[in-house]
Amino acid sequence: MARIFHRPMAPIVLYVGVLFVLSFTRDNSLQPDILIRIADFLNFPISSDPRTFAGAGLEVSKNGWLTPQSMWIFHLWPPGFAMLLGGIFWLFGVDAPFLAILLALTIAICTFMLMTVRRYLMLHMPPPLATLLPLAPFLFPVTRFFLLQPIGLAFGEGLSVMFFILSIFLLLISVEKKSVSEAVLSGFFLALAAYFRSQYELLTVCMLLGALALIILRLVVNFFPGKSNPPRKPWWGLGLMAVAVLTAQVLMLPWRIHNYIEADKLGWVQTQDLVARNALTSEAALLKNGAKFVIMGGGHLACKFEPDYCGKEDKELFYKAFLQNTGQWLQYKASLLGEYWFPSVEFFPEIVAPDYPGDYFWNSIVLAVALISFFLVFLVRRQQVAVVYFWALASFYGCFTVVFSLVHLEVRYFFLVKIFALFCGIALAAAAWSGRFGAEASRARMGAT
Repeated sequence: MARIFHRPMAPIVLYVGVLFVLSFTRDNSLQPDILIRIADFLNFPISSDPRTFAGAGLEVSKNGWLTPQSMWIFHLWPPGFAMLLGGIFWLFGVDAPFLAILLALTIAICTFMLMTVRRYLMLHMPPPLATLLPLAPFLFPVTRFFLLQPIGLAFGEGLSVMFFILSIFLLLISVEKKSVSEAVLSGFFLALAAYFRSQYELLTVCMLLGALALIILRLVVNFFPGKSNPPRKPWWGLGLMAVAVLTAQVLMLPWRIHNYIEADKLGWVQTQDLVARNALTSEAALLKNGAKFVIMGGGHLACKFEPDYCGKEDKELFYKAFLQNTGQWLQYKASLLGEYWFPSVEFFPEIVAPDYPGDYFWNSIVLAVALISFFLVFLVRRQQVAVVYFWALASFYGCFTVVFSLVHLEVRYFFLVKIFALFCGIALAAAAWSGRFGAEASRARMGAT
């Protein structure tokens, strides 16, 4: 039986089959039909963002780009998802079941992602376990809901999640195998994630700064060695991390240049301007404009803590209000975290009703995995790999600490954190287990792959 897992096509067939079956599993939530047409989808009672993306895709399919009246969409979101939808409508027609086509594409990308995770796990454990473990995150509602079900497909954010996870595991493989090409490919998928969602651009910046900080620290340690510690060469793992993040930055230059030509700004999107404007708006004005979700997520705090700033549009006042009220601000945001971490997907994209119990079981497990991951880093025996894990965890959670501090909270903002925690937790457990109990077997497998 174990020989099946050694056959090249067997894991692919397994992953495609499982993902296809899981895509027809429906968690309790209002979702469009997978075969819905765009005309009906635009009238479906769903959050405005997916309808905006779908409408932008229609424009792209007809004109090759957005019209000037719709360019605000590319000011708030990068172009990846709208361009993908435009390609689908152009190839298959506007009456095509675009969500079903997105599902087929998602299953293909997700299978590639799972095979990449499997490649990494094969360096640390037997093939049967390495093949089955990548499917474990799909036991959790958040993973199958956001990656495979119609409402998640409509948001398009699952594509970025998969690209980001691909990037992390390709980098881990590159470090294990000392492969520059894998590091470059890691950077490619990191950039691709940013082209589909703006928060990944901030992640790439945090990861670049984190890599530079570790490289500088290592150079300082080498330059000032202790008496009992002879000078050492910098870790080559740090070099591969730099290759990945620099590759991503280079591939992201075209969109930055586009923004500079159009708006004289090198920024990725202009979402932060909207965040600052909302924060400086009174609660009454936000409610009048249908932005209750901004208030619920703590996106109104600049005006709340500094009433004199209300109604002003200077973005500097937003940061000034944060610096003047940092303690209160962070305490207020921290008080909301439980509501946004533990909801059931039944109420997506909203938090649960006050009298409805949240999904405490699955979300508690994810939280435990996220916390345990930091301790598992110290059990990874291979220093080159351990430093990549430390860098990835520190950059990732550091970045989202900044995001959650400044931006209003939404339930879906935590989905990437949860899915990343599950996949990273599995990988860390495998690396820690291999280092502690199976180092020799791990080296033998690595040499065979």
